[in-house]
Amino acid sequence: MKNLKRIFSLALAGTMLAGMLTVGASAADFTDDEKIVNQNAVDTMVALNIINGKDDGSFDPEAVVTRAEMAKMITVALNGGVDPVLGTKTQPTYTDIKGHWAEKYIEYCSNLGIIGGRGDGTFDPNGTVTGTEAAKMVLVAMGYDSTVYQFTGADWSTNVNIQANDATPYKLYEDIESIDPSTGLTRDNAAQIIFNGIQDDMMGKSASLTITNGEISYSYSKQEGKSILTEKYGAKIWIGTMDGNHDTDSSIA
Repeated sequence: MKNLKRIFSLALAGTMLAGMLTVGASAADFTDDEKIVNQNAVDTMVALNIINGKDDGSFDPEAVVTRAEMAKMITVALNGGVDPVLGTKTQPTYTDIKGHWAEKYIEYCSNLGIIGGRGDGTFDPNGTVTGTEAAKMVLVAMGYDSTVYQFTGADWSTNVNIQANDATPYKLYEDIESIDPSTGLTRDNAAQIIFNGIQDDMMGKSASLTITNGEISYSYSKQEGKSILTEKYGAKIWIGTMDGNHDTDSSIA
């Protein structure tokens, strides 16, 4: 039998990375790499500049993500891996973000409806993110209208999880089905949710005008093959097996 090797490849177009990047099991080379469960997701998020390691060389996969950290990750993802030039408001949207390191990312995501406050005028940037909260942010970043899909109100978490499990081609919780989405989300699992989300079909919005009364109505549909990864990075991901190449002897058992 041929010796098959599982490979994970990320192809990026444009100036960021030319050609093919093949990501191996320890491509990120973190000091605590053996603790990372969602290896492909973490390595890809690092390659796309969405998630970075710690200053001490670790990834700290079991640490719980904060609301501020999630806002930054989504901002960078929506800007093709670039930390965009963003301003801040003289009067911040939330009372507790002025001067916070993530203020500009919070304002960016808030303006797009991706995130919301606690209901008392605060954002709670250092508060932890649950799996459902992270899924909501990713879904809205993918084009899901928070009002239309009822991601607010008493049943918001149920509605978010319904759409998270209906996302295509990957459910947002794919490969992390054992998590409790109502509890804090680890960096390892946050990488997996974003990894799934950036490959999923974005939600498209189209308008139609009724001539008789001048009202505009909107319809939503998944845009097959159009994702954050293709639209913001010009990239594709392949996962498969390799049994050799032109420099190897494929006849070797």
